[in-house]
Amino acid sequence: MSNLDPADSSATPTNLGKIYTFGYSSGAIQTMASRTAEVHAKFFLPYLRAGMRVLDCGCGPGSITVGLAKVVAPGEAVGIDIEPAQLDMARTHAAEQAVTNVQFGIDDICDLSFPDGAFDAVFGHTILMQFADPIRALAEVRRVLQPGGIVGFREPIFSSNLAEPRDSAQDELWKLFGRVLAHNGGDIDIGRRLAPLLQSMGFGDLTMSASFSGGWTPEAKRAFCERCVQLCEEADFMKQATALGWIGSDVLAAMIAKLRAEGTDPVSFFATAWREIVGWKLA
Repeated sequence: MSNLDPADSSATPTNLGKIYTFGYSSGAIQTMASRTAEVHAKFFLPYLRAGMRVLDCGCGPGSITVGLAKVVAPGEAVGIDIEPAQLDMARTHAAEQAVTNVQFGIDDICDLSFPDGAFDAVFGHTILMQFADPIRALAEVRRVLQPGGIVGFREPIFSSNLAEPRDSAQDELWKLFGRVLAHNGGDIDIGRRLAPLLQSMGFGDLTMSASFSGGWTPEAKRAFCERCVQLCEEADFMKQATALGWIGSDVLAAMIAKLRAEGTDPVSFFATAWREIVGWKLA
């Protein structure tokens, strides 16, 4: 077990006051909760073994963490996040799945509360994109890994998204998200920089892959577009973009209408681009 009490919210990580650009609207939470280890950590799972202790950084509602726990059982998975409400949902999800080798707690990837060498593996999905310069985060990840420990990240390269039509409302939405993320100090294309970043921090034997995500069937496409509509209507990053004067009510209404049209258009297509990387802590 870690020195992190999952029920203890008295700790005050250094970045609790920072903006989490994606936010915690119902649409954002549904998006995060739909993620699974089988899909979103697929590139990492072949390197995990029973008995390992794995840390999931920025675990959100815990859907990926619970999947990691199943893979390393009877080992342990630990999920950390800066938002207490997310951790409450993660604990509920673990209980519903009857997964007991997992725990959750408040912590900061830039100032982890764990001792040196506490984990065999560290995972992160859309966590490094929060930082223009994630060196401090990667230094902490390396510190809590055992020598020879493994790390895996899946991060966006949204400048390489695929869109048809070219003026896709889905593409416009995620470009706007990237603009707000950059305003808040993040990088929506950080996937391009994963290899040199990890190499500079003492990780070696780097293995990389790429993937796309989206709605591939008519039903999935409609559902994805409706989720995008929900984000337009209530997401924190859309409210911030509006406050910054980057999008007005008329343009937003047109985007929503276009999203719904794309959801039923048989030839529309949209896919988000991702880079995945696995590396080992060198001695």
